Amino acid sequence: MALVVVEMAILALIGLSWMGSYWSWDPQHHGDPPGPYLKKAAVVPIAALVAMAVAGIRRMRAVAVSQAVMFIVICGTTLCLKAPGERVYEDSYRNACHAGMGCGDDSPTTR
Repeated sequence: MALVVVEMAILALIGLSWMGSYWSWDPQHHGDPPGPYLKKAAVVPIAALVAMAVAGIRRMRAVAVSQAVMFIVICGTTLCLKAPGERVYEDSYRNACHAGMGCGDDSPTTR
């Protein structure tokens, strides 16, 4: 159970740090893209797989099952949140452009 709590705390910390990149009083500021944060969050399901394998070898079924569930939940949540995260980033970038930020060809909609 403690392993699940640690995994959720790590994911919450990564999510809060991404959301924190959007908090600014500057209208020309835009937040970070979600891609690097999703890559950091990918470490957690990999750790869950390793913990599941170790628990399976040591015949600790409850831990193995909980880590399998965590792996599925984390991967599913990450896949479901990827598109909304990209939309939030594009909206933030577009709003910063309308506020006067110099926008070039590197906009997220042209990539």
